[in-house]
Formats: sequence, structure tokens, C-alpha cells
Amino acid sequence: MVAAIRVLSHRQSGRPPTEDEIAQLVGVSREWVGVLVRGLEAAGAVRVLTGPFEARVEILDHLALEKLPKAESTGGVEEDLKEFAEKKKKEEEKLRGLFTGEAFSKQEKERMGKLADDFKTWKPKPPKSAPFMKDDPES
Repeated sequence: MVAAIRVLSHRQSGRPPTEDEIAQLVGVSREWVGVLVRGLEAAGAVRVLTGPFEARVEILDHLALEKLPKAESTGGVEEDLKEFAEKKKKEEEKLRGLFTGEAFSKQEKERMGKLADDFKTWKPKPPKSAPFMKDDPES
């Protein structure tokens, strides 16, 4: 991330890049860049400059990178993503069940069957004629 910030700042004559520009250069999603930038900001390596229309990222202290742990510590994020994916899968299955009729309980099926039977025997009532539409008795 810091290398991408450095390259983009150089390309743009010293102007700090936006998270979207960093994401495009690195080839990852803007959301993931946001997560990484917030982590680097917490470590003191970068600073996010927020303006009224956009946020730009500049390098604050490149030596702060040396203090970061060397091993990958994305295990917590991966676990959260797996948990989120499982939760979404369960919700999708629940919705699919609602639309395919698998989630109906026995009482709901009986009620729907009764309504279907009532509908089969239902006959519409003839419309009541309005007083202004009556035939004239003289004709």
C-alpha cells in the first residue's frame, strides 16, 4: 500500500492519491484498500486527508512500517469473512424456502387448502343496478 501511495504521488506531482486510485493501481477492491489504509493509519505510517469531496492518503512516517509485525495477521479477517458468508448462505436458504413453499408449516398448508376449496365453490354475486341505470317503465 505504501509503495502504491509513493508511486501515485510521484505520478501526480506530489498530490496524494485517493483510495480508489490506490485500489486501481494495486488491483484490489476499494473496500480492502480502506481496511488496509485504516490499519496503516492506526500504526502511524499514513495519514488520511479528508476534504469536502474526497479523501486522500499520504505517507506520514515510512519508518513506522518497520514496527509492523512481519507475519501475516489476516486470520481474524478471514474468519469474519467465512462467518459472514455462512450467515448469508443461511439467509438465502431461508428465503429460497419461503418462495418454494418448503417453509410452510402444516397449519399454513391446511389453511391454504381450505382457502383453495372455498375459492372453487365461490360464485360472484350479480352486480346491483344503480338507480340511474334502471329502464324507463314507460317504454
